[in-house]
Amino acid sequence: MSPLRWFRRHATWMLIIFGVILMAIFGLGPVFDQMTRGFQNSGPIDDPIIMKYRGGEITRTALDGLQRNHYATRRFLMELAKQSAKQCEANEVQYRPLAQMIQPFGRSDNQDILDEQTLVRKLLSDRAEDEGVVISDGMIDDYLALMAGNADFSPRDWKQINKLVNNNIPLSSIRNHLAVELKSMQMQRYASVGIPLNPTPTEAVELYARANDRIECEFVPVPVDEYLSQVTGEPSAAEMQALFEEGKYEYVDAGMQKPGFKVPRKVNVQYFTAEMETFLQNEKNKITDAEVEAEYEKLVAAEDPIVVEVIPQPEPAGFSLDLGDDDGKTATPATGTPATGTPTTGTPTTGTPATGTPAIPATEIEKTEQPKVEKTDAVPGLDVKADVPVLNMPAAKTVEPSLPNPKTLINETPIEAKPGGLKVTPPAQGKGGQSLTVRKTKHQFASFVQEEEATAAVEAVLGNTTPMAPQVEVESTQAETTQDVGGLGGLQLSDESAGPMTGETNKKTRIKPLSEVEDEIRTRLARAKAFKKKDDASKQAEVSLKTHQMQVLTWENSQDRDTTPKPTPPDFEAIAKENGLLFGETGIVGRLELEKTAIGKVNYPVQVQSPDGGMRMDFQSVSNKVFLDYDRVKLLVPQTVSDLISGNAYVIWMSEKEDVRIPELADVKEQIIKYWKYQKAVELAREAAEKMAAQASADKKLTALFPEKAAPTGEFTWFRPGRGAQATFGNPIGVTNPGEEVMQTAFSLDEGGTGVAANRTRDIIYVLQRATPGTPVADLGQEYLDQQYFRFKRVPTGVMGAAQHYAQELEFDWRDEFVDSMELKRMK
Repeated sequence: MSPLRWFRRHATWMLIIFGVILMAIFGLGPVFDQMTRGFQNSGPIDDPIIMKYRGGEITRTALDGLQRNHYATRRFLMELAKQSAKQCEANEVQYRPLAQMIQPFGRSDNQDILDEQTLVRKLLSDRAEDEGVVISDGMIDDYLALMAGNADFSPRDWKQINKLVNNNIPLSSIRNHLAVELKSMQMQRYASVGIPLNPTPTEAVELYARANDRIECEFVPVPVDEYLSQVTGEPSAAEMQALFEEGKYEYVDAGMQKPGFKVPRKVNVQYFTAEMETFLQNEKNKITDAEVEAEYEKLVAAEDPIVVEVIPQPEPAGFSLDLGDDDGKTATPATGTPATGTPTTGTPTTGTPATGTPAIPATEIEKTEQPKVEKTDAVPGLDVKADVPVLNMPAAKTVEPSLPNPKTLINETPIEAKPGGLKVTPPAQGKGGQSLTVRKTKHQFASFVQEEEATAAVEAVLGNTTPMAPQVEVESTQAETTQDVGGLGGLQLSDESAGPMTGETNKKTRIKPLSEVEDEIRTRLARAKAFKKKDDASKQAEVSLKTHQMQVLTWENSQDRDTTPKPTPPDFEAIAKENGLLFGETGIVGRLELEKTAIGKVNYPVQVQSPDGGMRMDFQSVSNKVFLDYDRVKLLVPQTVSDLISGNAYVIWMSEKEDVRIPELADVKEQIIKYWKYQKAVELAREAAEKMAAQASADKKLTALFPEKAAPTGEFTWFRPGRGAQATFGNPIGVTNPGEEVMQTAFSLDEGGTGVAANRTRDIIYVLQRATPGTPVADLGQEYLDQQYFRFKRVPTGVMGAAQHYAQELEFDWRDEFVDSMELKRMK
């Protein structure tokens, strides 16, 4: 059948079908248009300009894209390193990346700071292109291969690795952003050529002196706030306009170092407080006296420390724990007649060499002038030190040749070796049955090491593998009383009837009456219930708030939003009273104001990752948490935090938010006047401090001239160890926030000289007077060269920390100058 004949045969049905299609198009067109209109913006997309700089500008969308690609690139490179390490481990080789990982953004909860870090990298990348830096596709391939180290991955493998961590960002976007990061890193390398990683020898000497030279000063603080009231007048209109233009894109800084009038983020934090003490007291009031008495009986039966009190007893008569003077002189016994110890001496026998080191007796030995032992070759290979003293002692009973073991002196009591095992001989008794005090001196302790070394040497020469048992006999007026207590070697200890051992005390206990421990027992019984009631009350308040939040969300997404009023907030005071809580709010405040409030100061535990990859417990303030949550947590979303110190629980939520904005002159007129007056107050405080410094001299100390205000600093150094590898400024007592100006002034003064310096926050001007001369830099430098640089070929950590401090300061200064040169302006 031909095609034309087929069309003529089905022409009727085809006309019907085309007619229906046309009716649908013209009749349902507005419906489809209305449906698709909901997926499109009715007006232009709101994409404000965030920052402007010389030669360009950047919008919010573009900046967000750069930040998103930065984090995605970091995730890809970290996963590449992880997979490379696994492959190297399987091949039994060590993974070692040969390229530098791109630098992460500095951690901050301030979006403006993150925006600036992102834009600075973009500006550095653009500047690198102007300087002729080119990053080709081949260079990116080489970089990824170097990051993989000894692992071998193909471009297809790279795509699979990227999919593991970045589902919606293709590898092409990662490569494009990697080119931006690499150009930025290359430009930073160009800029850091003049910033040495290690100090030169001359710089190291200076930094060594700053880390080790200790001086003392006297100081008088001059607070700037005390002079604000003396500032009169206001800035002129021209001055106000100039200050406003200089600071409208900047935040106010500590000490008002430079103008800053940009309005920061603000929040209104509302919260419920569940006071642990209140719930505990409520539960204690519910505990009956019968329950307390029953618990008291259980504690008494179990001899619990709550009800059992230990009563220390006085030491027995004649007891003394005096170990002798530090200078090694022998003291006299506390009581009784000194007993003469019987030392053990070696007797030479055929084939058995004797040693001349006597045993240290368990009683006091008067130290006398002793002759020196001549070096002898009686034992081949044994070198007896010539300065070992020989004790002049009366003749004693001769025993088998042996060397005493100092470990046999337990509690200063000699141990006698018997065939049945070791026995501890009770202390020798003086007249009246009182035990004699045994005191050790320095030469006795020193002889222990000599005796052990001599014993080992003799046995090594003689080939005696079985140590000879020490045999020590001490005459005693008291009969030997022992008790077999079993254990290794049949160890036997003195019976308690022989009297207390040295340093031992008698102890007695008593049961506390119920009246003394009633409140403690009641608290113990009520604590668990109080914790549960407190947690239940916090959860109930949180549920009430979540119910209100759902009502608001439903209203915001309803079609009747324009005609239906917004749900009113619940009565928070009523909710708090119903659950035994307290309600509070901060009002609309910035971060600095929030940190000063009661809720902002609360610290609660959080889990953070430690440098070794594990998890550790840390603490975070509520003020820090609120501004970290500013972008990702919506209004009225409750969160519960607990204070471990007080035991209180807090349900917090943000009820209002105000984002960052660039103000108008009229909006910040008061802040401009405040800044202007503060600069004048700093000048007045410095003038007052200089007048006070002029009154002091070498003969007139600040503490004498101004006894109510002046104080000494104690010893301090210019730098001291800080966190990590970087050093921090010294810590003169009483000086708040000391900085470079304080240290520079203090260490540049002569002894008795005076100077004036402001602290880092410029809220206090200090009058300083040098009290000690310190150590000359030349002497400290020679010490560094002799004891560190030439001897050990190293730079001490204190020197490296100080060098890192100045290197970082130089890098910050360079970055600030670079940003200024690019005329960077924050628009929002």
